[in-house]
Amino acid sequence: MANNNEIKIADPKIAPYNKNCKNPIDDPEFHLSTPFSERNFLRLTAPPEFGSNLLAVLNSKNPSQPRSDYSRAASVQRGAQLFGIDLTAFANRMIPGRMPSKGDGRDPNAINQSDRMVSCVSCHTPVQRTGRSPAAGDPSLGTDAAAVVDILSYRWAPIFSDLILHKGPIIDAERFAPTPRDPILVSRTTVVRSNRLNFKTYDLPRNLTDDIFLNQKATAKGEEFRTPPLMGIGKVGPPFLHDGSVYLSTLTRDTTPAGTVFTNREVTNAPLVVRSVDDALRAAIELHDLPAPDDYKTSKLPGGGCPVPPGGKVFNKIGNVINYGSSPKDVICPPYNSAISKTHRSEAREVIGRFRYLTPYDQQAIIDFLKEL
Repeated sequence: MANNNEIKIADPKIAPYNKNCKNPIDDPEFHLSTPFSERNFLRLTAPPEFGSNLLAVLNSKNPSQPRSDYSRAASVQRGAQLFGIDLTAFANRMIPGRMPSKGDGRDPNAINQSDRMVSCVSCHTPVQRTGRSPAAGDPSLGTDAAAVVDILSYRWAPIFSDLILHKGPIIDAERFAPTPRDPILVSRTTVVRSNRLNFKTYDLPRNLTDDIFLNQKATAKGEEFRTPPLMGIGKVGPPFLHDGSVYLSTLTRDTTPAGTVFTNREVTNAPLVVRSVDDALRAAIELHDLPAPDDYKTSKLPGGGCPVPPGGKVFNKIGNVINYGSSPKDVICPPYNSAISKTHRSEAREVIGRFRYLTPYDQQAIIDFLKEL
């Protein structure tokens, strides 16, 4: 995402493992200001188009009244509430004609301030209010100028982001390696309708810190990431995360899918094979923080447990070694009360801890809700 004059990732001196690659297509020519611009950040976000189940909840007489059935709409409602949303406030701001003439007196960002539950809303702010559109005065809009400015100004936007930088998870062995960790294959077993299926998965690194732009002025630190808007995530789908590492492809779904581990109230670090949108969303949530430390509930399935690379090291093809030290588990899955956990787990560690304590049903409810955005 950078001008060739700034970073030449195809230069053999920088990336020697690319020296025999053929690259007939010129790299994109734009400056760092483009991907780092907040306005461009939002322009790359899909417009809102809520799913039918979420709309059924928002259009109901009392969106906050828990549904007693086992419908998909009930799961979506439960997921939204676990997310930390005040569904009545959200409906008033999203459904035309719902907002009382004198306002509703509820949280302007549609956050349930009385009980944030898992508290995903702490960073993924459901609703933001736009100001005066910067399109005002743009001569290129011609006769449409007034209409364009009106439709963009002072509107409730369900972007699901606070647009603020937050600290991500850190694994020093990978962060300070001279080159990124080479992809490694890990055998993992997933259970589908009581059937055990085995796959060679490309292990998803749990370190999200990247100092590639650290020498540039006015950029975020290597461990900092702006909260990505979730608006439209259900329609766009994978890849997820800032680098698109959580992928889903028909070319690899049945051969070498992405893989990691996940935790809920019933199991710790169970194998996660990314073969569906639900799997990809679960993996993206899990990668918000370092994995849980192994305990008595740790999965015994192949590929379960703390995702330590075989032998505790990764030997990159160009010769350098990423060494996780004498106790790799304490680096990759540090105990929550350890010193390294306090410094290297992400800013979302408490939220992810709550998510991991949910039942499988409640975790699925949040995933069902996200798919409706």
